Amino acid sequence: MIFYIIVILLADVYMLLAGFLFGHSAHDMSTRYILIATFGGTVGVIAWDGLWAFIIRRAFPEKLFSYERKGFFDVPKKECKFYEKIGIKKWKDHILELGMFTAFDKKAISDPDNPVYMERFILENNYGEVIHLENAIAGIVMMFFYPIEYFWYYSFPIIIVNAFLSLAPYAILRYNTPRLQRRRLILVEKASKKAAAESSK
Repeated sequence: MIFYIIVILLADVYMLLAGFLFGHSAHDMSTRYILIATFGGTVGVIAWDGLWAFIIRRAFPEKLFSYERKGFFDVPKKECKFYEKIGIKKWKDHILELGMFTAFDKKAISDPDNPVYMERFILENNYGEVIHLENAIAGIVMMFFYPIEYFWYYSFPIIIVNAFLSLAPYAILRYNTPRLQRRRLILVEKASKKAAAESSK
């Protein structure tokens, strides 16, 4: 959470300085406009991301994000290697988890060794991948809320920071996917052996 706040504050400082140092003289920006453009843009893109996260999670059927789905949700070894090269193991625990947009409470199931729990976990993981990737792209809409001559002052930093803060958790979710799948298979195998042992008594 602190990491997110720091990055967002740095972007706001950049936009304020750009407005006051260059916008005043080059474009005759008022102080009021600079403040609204800076903080309004920040709040706006957060709300925009939240809206799309809510729509994706509530409007799209769970079967599209099931642990059984292949294709997009398959993560090749090369991709995982790439994430390791950029040091994902060092920073992944510092990235915010936006669980408020899902219907999954990790504490709701008391038995984390149950395959059903892992299937639900993978479901939410898959939803998260799509949501964060979409958010990274959807932030581009902010460039239409400012005059084109203000692109480097406001649109550019908002789009870049939004993409960065969306792609970071996206990478973490992708990196975790193969591990969650393997964990589910292990639990399924254990449950099968347990059921076989009990039936033979």
